[in-house]
Amino acid sequence: MMNHISRRAVGGIALTAAFGLSVAACAPPGADDPGEAKEDEREDIELQDDETADGFDLDALVKAAQDEGPITIYDETGKVEQIAEAFSEKYEIKANGVKIETNTIDKIKRESESGNIIADILAISEPPAVYAELLKDGILTNWVPGDTYDKLPEEARYPYLTSGNWLWWAYSTEAYGDTSPISNVWQLTEEDWKGKIAIPDPEARAMYTNIWNQSARDHADEWSEAYEDLFGEKLETDEPSAFHERLKRLASNSPAVFKSDEEVSEAVGAPGQQDPPVGLMAAAKFRNNEEKGYFLAPADGLAPYVAGPMPQTMQYVTKSKSPNAAKLYIHFATSQEGMEFIMPDGKRSYNPDVKPTEDPHGIEELLDQTQDFSTKYLEDDFKNTVQWQDFWRSNR
Repeated sequence: MMNHISRRAVGGIALTAAFGLSVAACAPPGADDPGEAKEDEREDIELQDDETADGFDLDALVKAAQDEGPITIYDETGKVEQIAEAFSEKYEIKANGVKIETNTIDKIKRESESGNIIADILAISEPPAVYAELLKDGILTNWVPGDTYDKLPEEARYPYLTSGNWLWWAYSTEAYGDTSPISNVWQLTEEDWKGKIAIPDPEARAMYTNIWNQSARDHADEWSEAYEDLFGEKLETDEPSAFHERLKRLASNSPAVFKSDEEVSEAVGAPGQQDPPVGLMAAAKFRNNEEKGYFLAPADGLAPYVAGPMPQTMQYVTKSKSPNAAKLYIHFATSQEGMEFIMPDGKRSYNPDVKPTEDPHGIEELLDQTQDFSTKYLEDDFKNTVQWQDFWRSNR
């Protein structure tokens, strides 16, 4: 188990092909065989020599990388520009960091199919889609640095999960003080919180709905127990799981849906509000306290979980003309030096040797209250995404 990633077993969700929507609309996701998802069938993965401790030689990798051309990195964080610049300065290899948030999977596929390779590396918080659409088809190559591989928990090796990130329930300390106004997520299904819930659009990115599939599949008991703790009685529902029922009730309780968690952070934490909503956002938005004068804090003690997982995975493009430079970048970006750029935003390495030097928002002490991420059922996560989005729409 990980030192820096929560020790509970979690869930995530997935994408599905667009043609599945008409079929998915007939029933809730997971309704046919709830709890009976089929584990991914994977052939034995043959490691490259430099993915082993004995075969990894950083000096040799640097030399090989410097003999290659420049590289481009697609990443969903704006910090990629800073990481790429630091990499270039250290190794004298031109690296172009590009923040890209929409249609990234399709863009990588189109580049590979056309042979016009622009990106050499993809870093994205959608492991199910990466696995199902890019790794299985050989468009991306999974590579874990040999000096890191043995240190990782098994679930972070394939696909290579480079950093943990979470979607946190947060509230305004200006309006509610130092204690969260909710202690149980089921409270947000009650009349008192009707219209006072802010969330990023679940249909905007699969990483949001990834959490739902794993929550329903792997954590129905935790959601059921949280209901019983709050209401003092067992949950009775016709839905496939307690999480389905909770999501249905939440959807019908008039939540405010925003384009991004940046907008959610404003709705929740902007100053001068008397009765603001609680909301879901990445920990990176807590920096708005310093930058914009907001009053944001994670809902410490929230049952059953204060946050859901959005881990990032990073691979290199198989057809890259600079595979060694791409490998060297992955090594650098996931090292202590590279992770220093993103750990202040609440992200944490799956490598227990890479630790934050600061924790401005108190994230470290809350990680045992978050859900873990499973990589055992990525096909199931992938194929259910559109069904979850349809389930969400149908209950609003």
